[in-house]
Amino acid sequence: MHNQQFVRTVLRNSCLIIQKFVLSSKPKSKQNVMQTKTIEQLLRLLPKNKTIESTIPNLFFYCADRPSKTVSYIQEPSICIVLQGEREIYLGKDCQKFNNSSLMFCPVDIPLSMHIKHASSDHPVIVLSMKLNLVMIQEVLARIPPQQQVKEGYLGIKWQLDDAIMQAFERLVNLLDCPNDTDFLSSLIQQEIYYRMLSAQQGNKLRQLVINGSHTHRISQATDWLKAHLDEPVVIGDLASRCGMSISGFHQHFKEITQLSPLQYQKKLRLMEARRLIITNDSQISQIAMQVGYESPSQFSREYKRLFGNSPNSDLS
Repeated sequence: MHNQQFVRTVLRNSCLIIQKFVLSSKPKSKQNVMQTKTIEQLLRLLPKNKTIESTIPNLFFYCADRPSKTVSYIQEPSICIVLQGEREIYLGKDCQKFNNSSLMFCPVDIPLSMHIKHASSDHPVIVLSMKLNLVMIQEVLARIPPQQQVKEGYLGIKWQLDDAIMQAFERLVNLLDCPNDTDFLSSLIQQEIYYRMLSAQQGNKLRQLVINGSHTHRISQATDWLKAHLDEPVVIGDLASRCGMSISGFHQHFKEITQLSPLQYQKKLRLMEARRLIITNDSQISQIAMQVGYESPSQFSREYKRLFGNSPNSDLS
C-alpha cells in the first residue's frame, strides 16, 4: 500500500514538472515590431520631418527626428501604422496614443491633429500610411467566403494590430529595395493586407465601407460631398436625404465616424483647406476666406486663430 502511494506521488510530481517545463518552453508571443533591418532601410531612405509619397502606389511615410507641435490636417481614407516611436492623435475631444501595437483606420476624410512628444535623431518616429483603394477592397471582398454578419457598432479609429497584418506591411516596405518587383508584387501584397483586415475581428468596418447602403458607406458619400462643395452652405436635411438617411440617424452615424457634427466637420475642412492655400498661394486672406465658403473675413480670422493658435496673416508671412 505504501509503495502504491509512493508511486502515485512520484508520477504526480513528474507530471507537474513536465507541465511546468512545457509551459516555460513555449515561445513568447510575438510583438508587432518591424525588423531592425527594415527600420534601418527606411531611415536611410526617408527625409526627416516631412511627408513623402513612396514609389509604391498609395504608400506614404513620415519620419520625425524631433518633437513636433500639434499639427492639424485632413487624413484621407487610410490605414496608418507607427512603425517606431509613438504619436498622439486628437479627434474631436478624444486623444489616442499610437505605437506599433495598434493601427489607425480612417474610413473617410477626417480632420484631426497630431502631436509627437518624443523623437530624436537616435530614435526617430516613423509613420506609414496607405491610402485605401476601394476598388481593390471590393475585389478582395468578392473573392473571400461570406462571414457571419456582425452588428455594425463603431469601433473607433484605433484597431488592434496583429502579426499577420504587420508582416504583410513589412513585405510591402521591403519592395522599396526591389524596384523591379514593385509593379507586380505591390498590388498582390496590398490585396493580402485588405484580406487580412477583412478577415480580422474588426474587419466588419472595412467591409461596410464598400457595401452599398451601409451606414459607413453613406457617411463616406456625405464627407465626399462636403469636401467637393466646400464653399457651399450645407442644409443637413438635404445632405441626409442625399445619403438616404433620416436626419437623426445621419447625425448619429456621422458623429460616430468623424467625432464631429456635420457643421463642425465642414468648418474644420474649410479652415484646413484655407491654411493650405495660405501657405502655398499668394492670394489675399479675404479671397481665400471666400474661396472656402466664408462671407465674413473677420469671422474667418477668429475661427482660424481659434483652431490654429495664430492669425491667417501670421501663416501668410
